[in-house]
Amino acid sequence: MNLEQLEYLVEVARTGSISTTAHNLHVSQSAISKSILRLEQDLGVTLFTRSRTGAIPTSVGKQLVSKAEEIIDKLQDFKEIVEEHSSNADKTIKLATVPMFLVILSQSLELLMNDNQHTQIDITEKSSKEIIHDVRQHMIDVGFMVLNNELKSDKELDYKVLMEAKTYVCVNKNSPLAGKEYLTPEDVIDERIVIYNGSIKEWFSYYFDHNESFKYSIITNNIETIKGSIAKGSAISFLSELTIKNHDFLTTGDIVAIPLLLHGNQIKMQIAWVKLKKNKFSTASKQLLKHLKHQIDSLSN
Repeated sequence: MNLEQLEYLVEVARTGSISTTAHNLHVSQSAISKSILRLEQDLGVTLFTRSRTGAIPTSVGKQLVSKAEEIIDKLQDFKEIVEEHSSNADKTIKLATVPMFLVILSQSLELLMNDNQHTQIDITEKSSKEIIHDVRQHMIDVGFMVLNNELKSDKELDYKVLMEAKTYVCVNKNSPLAGKEYLTPEDVIDERIVIYNGSIKEWFSYYFDHNESFKYSIITNNIETIKGSIAKGSAISFLSELTIKNHDFLTTGDIVAIPLLLHGNQIKMQIAWVKLKKNKFSTASKQLLKHLKHQIDSLSN
């Protein structure tokens, strides 16, 4: 019996499928099947009831899965202690973030690198939907995304809101909308809209009814295209306060940002970290979140 067998045991019990486990762990189905069969032979018990629809833990299998989870957790604790006290150990932390949060995250990453010279940080920009997928598939350790219903309803994921970002309608300074104190979705439903092809577009799809859906004239992941379209007066856009600030939308004076309200309240997007519930934070991840908390707290003061 070895750790790899225990990890396969726990993952098959979680997914109910050898094929799904193979996909999640990037291992062949035959390797997992043989490993679990060998474990059953070594232990002298049947761990799973197998059928065409999947693999379900037997009564004794459920008990052993629970014990296997405890062993894996203890080993993770062991590794964290070693990691914390090993100055020469090479460590890697894999992250993904929505673009609007990158500037804030980058500042905390600099502090993390100063404290952990042997830590390699792999970070990519992705949409919230892609981040959830990557967390589920063990491709990243922690993601930073816009909170949505998919994340809220996923029982295998753990998350915590870090901050809120207000949403604005950005229009040309000469637009009839520019003088408005605030705007509602109904005010802009017939406007030409340019939208960033990422989390903000996903967010609007999640939270607005189909009868309030917007028709986008331009969908792009190029911020300069969005800024140019607004400045020329050819379109308006929905943007978070983070994006507006990070990319200097209001510097030239050609663009005006107007609060977007729904039911009398300004629409806000919540930025949250996300990880698999079964995975513990590494020491580096804990340090990063600590830096982020201090940084975000300082922004609100």
